[in-house]
Amino acid sequence: MINSRLYNKDDYNKIMDFLKEMYQENKNQHCWLPSRWEYAEHLVNPLYMERGEENWEKYIRIWEENGKIVGISHPEDTYNAFLQIRPGYRDLEPEMLDWAENNIAKPTENNNKKIVIWVNESDEYRQDLLTKRGYEKGEVCSYLNKLELNDDYNPKLPDGYKFRSMDEEISFIKRYNVINKAFHPEDDFVNEVPKSFIKMVEAPMYRPDLDLIIEDEKGEFASSCVIWFDQENKIGMFEPVGTHPEYKRKGLGKALIKEGLRRLKEIGAETAYVEAYGTDRRAFYQAAGFNTYDQDYPWTKVFKEK
Repeated sequence: MINSRLYNKDDYNKIMDFLKEMYQENKNQHCWLPSRWEYAEHLVNPLYMERGEENWEKYIRIWEENGKIVGISHPEDTYNAFLQIRPGYRDLEPEMLDWAENNIAKPTENNNKKIVIWVNESDEYRQDLLTKRGYEKGEVCSYLNKLELNDDYNPKLPDGYKFRSMDEEISFIKRYNVINKAFHPEDDFVNEVPKSFIKMVEAPMYRPDLDLIIEDEKGEFASSCVIWFDQENKIGMFEPVGTHPEYKRKGLGKALIKEGLRRLKEIGAETAYVEAYGTDRRAFYQAAGFNTYDQDYPWTKVFKEK
């Protein structure tokens, strides 16, 4: 018998176990990587709460059969919703979509509501289901990339640069500012690290030796990335990755990825994953050796509030 219920904090490890099992079964098809859930819980959700959004936990619904998770319908940030589903239970998806439309969709102008469901391009079943429900497919996708760690990685840096990691004595304020500047070039240097970024380092999969930085000869930080390591499945996930705008086009980002791959292989990882939104980011990761195995498209529905 299948029933559904709202998430509670005791479900965190249960969800992680479910996602790890789904990875072993279908290698990241139709489900997030376990590290993606950790990243959302420990950085994305706190970040959006700082911006005034509600805690995502209120909008996570779990479907179970005899206490075993078979599906999860949940948000991540404004408008965006995701379905994690166990193969063999896809007939639950209309009910999971109902939950998302009734609870995760957000108001827009003219008394409308909007929701965005992200769907693998290989998932013809879900695309057909969304088409029948009035969703429209977006034009720009997120590319899902992976790399089997079969090679030796020997990254080279320009003269005057060196690799650092957060297992050394490094200023957490400087470390935050390099990634913030990479994504928000207009921002000034900040002297207080947001609580959301501090919470990230509390995640079980976070490892300071995989929180990497490139430093120049003046001690300034030029590029950074965080790698989440799932030891059970021997996989690493890069997120986030960014280079300070004043240091772009020096090959630093690619070198940082290579150093991350080297460290992952050294600790026993067999595969690395990274998502890339848009073709420019995809080209960057392809240059570092990654290959695209699927594409994730946003499907949007705007409808009248009931």
